[in-house]
Amino acid sequence: MRRKIVPFVDHEIGFRLLQKLIEFSDNDEIEIPLVVTTSTNGRSWWHGVEDVCRRSNIPLVIYGPSLNPSQLRLPVDWFFLLSWKHIIPTDMIAIPSKGVLNLHYSLLPEFRGVYPVNWAIIEGACKTGVTYHLVNEQIDCGIVLLQAETDVDPTDTARTLQLKLDDVAYDNFDLLMAKILPMDRIEVVDGIGSDAVAQGAAYYSRKKFNERCEIDVDASYCGTEFINLLRGLTFLEDSSNAFFYDRKTGKRIYISVQLKHE
Repeated sequence: MRRKIVPFVDHEIGFRLLQKLIEFSDNDEIEIPLVVTTSTNGRSWWHGVEDVCRRSNIPLVIYGPSLNPSQLRLPVDWFFLLSWKHIIPTDMIAIPSKGVLNLHYSLLPEFRGVYPVNWAIIEGACKTGVTYHLVNEQIDCGIVLLQAETDVDPTDTARTLQLKLDDVAYDNFDLLMAKILPMDRIEVVDGIGSDAVAQGAAYYSRKKFNERCEIDVDASYCGTEFINLLRGLTFLEDSSNAFFYDRKTGKRIYISVQLKHE
């Protein structure tokens, strides 16, 4: 029986995993009624999926205020949230008959919330990874279906670690699909089962991240803490995350780092 899956895709890994899902559909294992993406898809540092959908004759809808909710009320088995930054409303969680699956870039329950790649470096983690889990009404707290880890190297910035995690998520996707395609619906009940993510784990908010971006020039940092902070706040070459204020002009001065082995 073919499973009907609606992918919600963004960023580079969304682009890559959508093509994986299309391979499954070409093999008659699944059906993709439509694809959901964001208004910024393909307009920033990652590839857009418009051409991919067009070539495979899959309808593409843009998630946002103009979206008609009825477009998503389809008889489907799964919603797949693949690098998805929007919180799915409760009534949408109930639409798929088998559940909503989310890809999160940490080994949950560690680094629940936003910017988990950055936080793994800032907090000095030696390892991190990806978690495919079911979505419930709590953020990043559903039952874990698959986890895979990778090392955080001393030369990693948020960008290089994100690219490594992209590969981990991609390389483990076939294993995930083998696990869930025959699966009946799992009732997501908080605290039930050893695979449930701990509700009490710390949540990393956007506000908390923004507060760490300002470098306090009057504070004392230990060397490792300061290097980890700069590595975790460096993404692209023109990153504008870490900053301090010029005392003469009051303007922000942005900092990023470049790292390489000897």
